[in-house]
Amino acid sequence: MVITFPPSSKLHFKLSDRLPTVVPGRSRSEPPPDLLSLRSSTLKLILTYLLTTPTPLVLRRDASTPASYRTGLTFSVLLVNRRLYHLALPILYGANTFTTSSAATSYDFDAHLLATPGRLRAMIRSVELNIDWGDRLWAKMPLVAAKLLELKGLKSLKLHIVGGGGELESGEAIRIGVVTRRGRAEGEGFMAVAMLKAEKKVLRELVEGLKGLRVFELKGFVDGGFARNLEEWIARGRKG
Repeated sequence: MVITFPPSSKLHFKLSDRLPTVVPGRSRSEPPPDLLSLRSSTLKLILTYLLTTPTPLVLRRDASTPASYRTGLTFSVLLVNRRLYHLALPILYGANTFTTSSAATSYDFDAHLLATPGRLRAMIRSVELNIDWGDRLWAKMPLVAAKLLELKGLKSLKLHIVGGGGELESGEAIRIGVVTRRGRAEGEGFMAVAMLKAEKKVLRELVEGLKGLRVFELKGFVDGGFARNLEEWIARGRKG
């Protein structure tokens, strides 16, 4: 099996190749170590190069995932042997950001997480979602939040409220885009007030429940003061 670095690096390794290095204290007649004999710390550097990307990865393909979707990552390295597999998984799931294909399918993110084995979910540190917070989504938002709360190792959460379910922005955190209903910004009527109160409760409990959270962002929420208070609370280390 061949591990291929991006063309810009101009490096290609075969696992059977010998690395052209001279090890101090080793006789020139002795062959240098092969790739799999490298220290775990060195292998992790190589695996990080092969298995991470600044572009959010779709956790599970769905109806909105284009047929042309490619990650650009070298997943084949997971199949080399058991040692590389166990070294690679925490890098793949812990150093990348995960998302859904579009705002239209973000309400299924709870199902996407449920379909991911628990030991892999536990490795996730970053999720990025665009969510169309219409009536259909709101009915499922508590379920999505409940599954997000199971990501005990989550370090960064960004909730980004956008209009029309636009394209995801790149970043190193969870972004949940929300589309508010017409008239909600003005707080029209008792129902609007009640819904806003319920939404704030879900968001507050989500942030408070993620004990390992270090970064939080809530942009575009109808109640800007509420959003800023949550952001600042996390930024202060949950103090104040």
